[in-house]
Amino acid sequence: LYGTPLRCFVSGNVPNMMMAGRLASFSHVAFGSQRVMATCITHGQAAGTAAAYAVQNNMTPQDVAKNPEAVWSIQQQLLRDDQFVIGQVNQDPRDQALTAKISANSSQDGSPPEAVISGQTRAVFGKGGCASGQCLPGTNRWISNGLPGVLTLEFKEPVTIGQVEFVFDTGLHRMLSFTMMFAEREKQVWGRPQPESVKDYMVEVLPEGSQEWTVIVKEQDNYQRKRIHEVGFNTKCQSMRVTVTATNGVENARICEVRVYQVGECGKFPKKPDVLQKPELLLTPGGEEHEPLLKMAAPPEPKSWRETSEPIVA
Repeated sequence: LYGTPLRCFVSGNVPNMMMAGRLASFSHVAFGSQRVMATCITHGQAAGTAAAYAVQNNMTPQDVAKNPEAVWSIQQQLLRDDQFVIGQVNQDPRDQALTAKISANSSQDGSPPEAVISGQTRAVFGKGGCASGQCLPGTNRWISNGLPGVLTLEFKEPVTIGQVEFVFDTGLHRMLSFTMMFAEREKQVWGRPQPESVKDYMVEVLPEGSQEWTVIVKEQDNYQRKRIHEVGFNTKCQSMRVTVTATNGVENARICEVRVYQVGECGKFPKKPDVLQKPELLLTPGGEEHEPLLKMAAPPEPKSWRETSEPIVA
C-alpha cells in the first residue's frame, strides 16, 4: 500500500480546478495501480473533501495543497468519514472519546476495548499491507466474548453529548465484488448484511450526579459500517455506554471506532492544535521499525493481511 499526495488532484496551471480518478496526475509507473476503480473511488472522496474545505475557507485548491494545516484537517475529516489514510490516525481535539477511560464486559485477546480509540479503523499490517512504521498493529477493533457486549466510556471531565459516531466491523477482509470466478463468488456474502456487522444496539449516558442511565439511541436492524447519531443531549454526562444485543451473524460484538462530540463541536474539519493528543506516525522511506502509537496485545501474525480463516482483520 502507498499513499497519494493531494497535489496529484490539483491542476498545476488552471486555477480553481481539481481532477480525480484517471484524470489525476501520475507517472506511468504509478498509473498502473492508481487507475483501478476502487482506488479511483477514494480519489473522488479525497478530492471532494478537499474541495469542500477550500470553499469553506475561501481558498483555492492550489493554496490548500500547499498548506500543511489544511492538509492535516482534510486528512482528519477523511478519517472521520472512515477513509484510511496511510500514516495518519484520529487526532481530532474535539473527540471526547480519545481521552476517555474505556472498559468492556468482555474482550478477546488482541482486541481490547481500548482499540476503539486507537485512531485506525483497519488492520493493514503484514504482507500486502502498509510498510512497517506506517500503521498500527493488531485488529484495531474491540471484539467481545459473546453477546450482549457492553462497551463503557468514562470521560475525563463531564461532557454534553452532541453527536455519537461508530465504525462497525463489516468484514472488509472478505472480497465483495462482481466476478465471474465461481471460486471467488463462493467466498462472498451477497444479498444480506455482512455477518460481522452489529445489528441491534443501544447507547446510554450517565448524567453528572445521577445513578440512572438514560437511553439516547436505540437502533435495530442495522447493517451499515459507519453510523452517525445526532443526539443533542445538553446535560453534562460522566459516562456513556453502548450495548450490542445482536449482530447479523457472528456471536460477538465488533466495534472499530467510537467518537463523541460535544454540543456545538460537531462541525467538519478540525483545526490542528498546537499540541496533538497523540504523536504522529513516523514515516521513513526505508520502513524502519518504530514504537507503535498504542501498545495493545496483537493477535498471532497471520500468513497474510487478508487471512480469512477467522474474520478479525481488515
